[in-house]
Amino acid sequence: MNKLKLVLLTSDDSYADYFSNFMLNPDNNNRFSTKIFTNKDSFNQMMRNQKQHILLTDYNLEDIDVSVFEKTIILRDKDEYIPEDVPNILKYQPIKNLLDKVLAIFYEENGNLQLLSNEGDTGSYVISFYGGSSGVGKTLSSLCLARHLSIKDKRVFYLNLETVHTTLLYFKEEKESSAEVFYYVKNNKDKLLSKIEFLKSRDDLTGIDYFALPVNPEEMDIFTGEDLEVLIQALKATKDYDFIIIDLDSTLHERNTRALEISDEVFWLLSSDEASFSRSKYILESNTACENLDRAKIHFVINKMGTDVFNGFDRFNFSIEDRLPFNEHFLLQSEETKLHEDTVIGERLFRLMKSLVKEDTEVSSVGN
Repeated sequence: MNKLKLVLLTSDDSYADYFSNFMLNPDNNNRFSTKIFTNKDSFNQMMRNQKQHILLTDYNLEDIDVSVFEKTIILRDKDEYIPEDVPNILKYQPIKNLLDKVLAIFYEENGNLQLLSNEGDTGSYVISFYGGSSGVGKTLSSLCLARHLSIKDKRVFYLNLETVHTTLLYFKEEKESSAEVFYYVKNNKDKLLSKIEFLKSRDDLTGIDYFALPVNPEEMDIFTGEDLEVLIQALKATKDYDFIIIDLDSTLHERNTRALEISDEVFWLLSSDEASFSRSKYILESNTACENLDRAKIHFVINKMGTDVFNGFDRFNFSIEDRLPFNEHFLLQSEETKLHEDTVIGERLFRLMKSLVKEDTEVSSVGN
């Protein structure tokens, strides 16, 4: 995954140590390649002819060479005056907040999505959950997989694109609305990347990032496949995520078919009844919108499985990869509790796509 090259030049040794300790966090190591200097002469010598993305400094700009940086940001003290046209942020604040603002400033001018998309593979896998009929458990299943990946220290963004979604049943903390994301996707794409840092929310219990979108069927109806591509491209360009999980409803909206096409893998959930199989078969074989869908990346999974599937299910020729059991205990539980108590769904779905996940214990046989 490409990293942003971030350089800190400060005359404050204690601040340099504070900043360095925070950047040792694995999440920051995945996002930034960081260099820290406390001496301007060493800085000028080491940075010569080395193209960098961002410089953070509390030095006078007349004393240092900033020509190799795409963006220079001044670290200011609370009462220090900095001209409005000079990018600057308050020096003494939580480093996480500082980095969010740094990214917003950088992407404000340097966040052209087309240019960023040409920088190479961002390393983000896109996984969609779909089903031919409603009520097959897509939302819970997708979130169980997201939680399982998060437990394995994978960085996950959950994107619910259902016309009427139930995200807030699972993430109940009060969050700022992310409704503005629709505006930036449709009307101000150049600002979208810089706004994601402020529009996204994180569920502290699962470590999953998401948009706290209001339930707005009218907005979702006009959210197109092209809009979806813009949003996914922006999420990838943040370089923050190993996995982007898309939760789709069962409609034939072109937004859904486009999501299926651009996904690296698709979990297609079925109920263990004939109607669910029949509707899925019709969508795949009779819907022209699915003509470009690579069937090889689909995992057909029967969810909430009872004692058996209906007689003759095999005539539909779905290659069923797993049958997730029905959990009677869940009947009396809230959706939030189901997510946090799951020990089966996330693990079993993870096994199906495990070939995409490079485990630390995996040893390459190349050269052996």
